[in-house]
Amino acid sequence: MKLEDSGIYPFIKDYPKCKILYRFGKGECITNSIARNEDYWYVIEGQIEVVATSHNGRRIHVDDNVEDEWTGHLSKYWGQNLYCDCIAVTPCACIRIPNPIFNNLIKDKDFRLFFYFKMSSRLYDMYRRRLSYDLFTPRQRFAAHLILDAEDNDCYMENVSKTCDELGISRRNLYNIISDFEALKIISYEQTGLVSIRDREQLRNIAQPALEFNENRD
Repeated sequence: MKLEDSGIYPFIKDYPKCKILYRFGKGECITNSIARNEDYWYVIEGQIEVVATSHNGRRIHVDDNVEDEWTGHLSKYWGQNLYCDCIAVTPCACIRIPNPIFNNLIKDKDFRLFFYFKMSSRLYDMYRRRLSYDLFTPRQRFAAHLILDAEDNDCYMENVSKTCDELGISRRNLYNIISDFEALKIISYEQTGLVSIRDREQLRNIAQPALEFNENRD
């Protein structure tokens, strides 16, 4: 999208510093977990993954930031530091809002409503995803992932580790599920990461509870 079409533009149009586009290549870090007093970032193009790393090196998927959404160390607004890295999943373009400008903007009622709405929507989506880990089995979550992501019955897992992080499934468990689905002739899997759905009806039956939960947004 163009900066002028973004939801934040009416608030920052009079601040030249906030209209500079910073571009990041796939895999580049926008903000890292140890950054201090980092400015606020807003995504104009692309997708950013927010990840945390445990003491034993385990990588934990926290959130996805897409265009027209905030990114960066947003927890600092509430006086916290969740020690997360923000990494570009695709080529990205972001604007940077320096702390002094943000502190001035947040005094405006309309900007506060804009900021809080964006943040509350994101937090609710994160809560739903975490809740789904307890409500549904790994089989149901993976089946729903295939149904939702497939195009013409093909789903490409470019990064198995990322898929595991997003679904809250261990790598070993994921491969066991894939083998099970292959044995049942529900899918076929290639080492390139291509998953082809062979029996969509059977796959949907497995995924149905998770799909209904995902679609229930009224």
